[in-house]
Amino acid sequence: MNPMTEIRERTSDDLLREVAVAEHQIWELRFQAGREKAGDPSKIRQLRRDVARRLTVMRERELAASEGSDDE
Repeated sequence: MNPMTEIRERTSDDLLREVAVAEHQIWELRFQAGREKAGDPSKIRQLRRDVARRLTVMRERELAASEGSDDE
């Protein structure tokens, strides 16, 4: 299944929670990289993209909701 399809099936609350967790993980990885204990350098990139996907879906929902209210 397409990752975006799976993300779109989640609730907005779940997406917000996942974004917060991913941003915290990014912060921890950057902190570790500063101390030269970095593991997988591509992990930060992957997490940033995951955050962007979730924020994109949330923005799509926000725009869809505002379009629905503009029609009235």
